[in-house]
Amino acid sequence: MSGPSTEKPLSRLIAERQATRHFEPAAVAEADLQQILQAGLAAPSGYNLQPWRFVVVRDPEQRRRLREAAMGQPKVEEAPVVIVACGDPTGWKNGDLEEVVRMAGARGSGTPAEHESTRRNVIKFLGGVPGNHGGIAPDLAVWVNRQVMIAFTTMMWMAEALGYDSAPMEGFWEDKVKQLLKIPDTVRVVALLAIGHRSTPDKPHGGRFPISHTVFAEEWGKPIRLTGGGK
Repeated sequence: MSGPSTEKPLSRLIAERQATRHFEPAAVAEADLQQILQAGLAAPSGYNLQPWRFVVVRDPEQRRRLREAAMGQPKVEEAPVVIVACGDPTGWKNGDLEEVVRMAGARGSGTPAEHESTRRNVIKFLGGVPGNHGGIAPDLAVWVNRQVMIAFTTMMWMAEALGYDSAPMEGFWEDKVKQLLKIPDTVRVVALLAIGHRSTPDKPHGGRFPISHTVFAEEWGKPIRLTGGGK
């Protein structure tokens, strides 16, 4: 089934979207899947390193096996497409950094001096000792998770904009998913995204905390005052 010719506006999606519990078997059109994937690949990332990797699972038998690794969740087997989002914390030093620099040069983005500065900064940032503020090195598992989830969420919104339903999942055994999909040991499995068309109605919306509960001004706990009427 193909997505509609007119994409739904993002403001409407944010207001209406809910995670789908069960899917019908109708396929996701190839052109739509490509648009969903390209949307994720266009997401922003630190230093443009793009440490995300995605395994697209569509084969019914492979989805059945993936369901077992995903704690038996039916939607993994039901949805015609399941995107397994992964992060490679070592890709930057195994060729990705140099390719990012090369692409920037080929596109006329930045000067050779700026490219060299990027190279030095990335090596200092990602190659240091985590927790050492002098070296500003992050916890690589946390860093790669942040990057991947930006692309993952972008794919989810694009799928919804094209008229599909989606279900992000964090319930799975990482070791079993890696074994099934032959994912390298150094790569982290971050989340699963099921895409298709729902077969049952969404459950009633569970609600969200008001701005006053979760958003502060200038420092933690200080109420934010918005002229638009936020409470």
